[in-house]
Amino acid sequence: MKTINTFLLSGILLSGFLSSAQAVENVQPCVQYAQAAWFIDGQSPYQAFNQCRNGASIGDPHITTFSGLYYDHNFPGVYRLMKLNDASNFSVLVRNVIDKAQAVSAYTITSAVKFQWVDHTLEIHRGKPAILFLDGEKITLKNNKTAQIGTLGYISRKGTSFFVAHNDADIAVVVNAYEQYLDVTVTVPNNADTLGLLGNTANLSLHEDNGPELLVSADPSDPLINKTSRVDFANFVESWRIADEGVFSEGDPADDPDYTAQIYTLADLTAKQLQKATNKCNDLETDAESFNKQGCLFDVGFGGKTFMKSNKNHQPSVMRLDVLN
Repeated sequence: MKTINTFLLSGILLSGFLSSAQAVENVQPCVQYAQAAWFIDGQSPYQAFNQCRNGASIGDPHITTFSGLYYDHNFPGVYRLMKLNDASNFSVLVRNVIDKAQAVSAYTITSAVKFQWVDHTLEIHRGKPAILFLDGEKITLKNNKTAQIGTLGYISRKGTSFFVAHNDADIAVVVNAYEQYLDVTVTVPNNADTLGLLGNTANLSLHEDNGPELLVSADPSDPLINKTSRVDFANFVESWRIADEGVFSEGDPADDPDYTAQIYTLADLTAKQLQKATNKCNDLETDAESFNKQGCLFDVGFGGKTFMKSNKNHQPSVMRLDVLN
């Protein structure tokens, strides 16, 4: 764990932080933990302590579930990143769109995120600066300021990073809003009953919406890799897709996913592109404990410098899921 977070998670510093920086009445442990990490440098919390779990959608997008399964989700559309499996039905939606400007390959990025409560909604869209909507109305949130979301939570801004708290459920979300895309990190209690692309907190399995578990098989050459078929993975992803009709307040609707399209691997890079990416990623690897080498090679190899800033936002994983062509 990073030294900075070790200090932040001490009871003394958390107590001091909450008493001196916009303390929120009845704030819960996971919101405390995530906000303390975010408050220092505007970054996502990393390696949640034993009361909480982190899940994330980073870059183009690389997903790490709450239980530590890592996989790539390269299809456009609106998807339910996570939802609580309870009466509140709180959920986080993402709009993934294809960035067609890249010469190597068209990659998918997250252009907007939406938080849904029963009586309130909040949206964050990519841009410079990011564009915000609260209950469908565009709002302006100045740097180092906070806006309440009814009585349920709040959103705070620190530069290009936003912190969203759902106090009743003890859930925190950090959205790093870059001009071209968004990184989203969700922190939940370790006993939360969650569904969606970020999976659940109990085990590494992924489930379709109200459906079966995604079938996987072990890779005999690497105990840290599981494999799944394209058809099964497409069924899982499609089950969490929502028709992009009026879901978000603005922005171009996402294309429908083509589940037969090529799934790019590092083998699709030329030797020169892969070597260039390897050199850059080797330089970055010493800078952040949350570094993800596989994700970095994809990001730099296919996207150049576009996703370099995201390397510090990855979460630790214990297993990688590869989709078979």
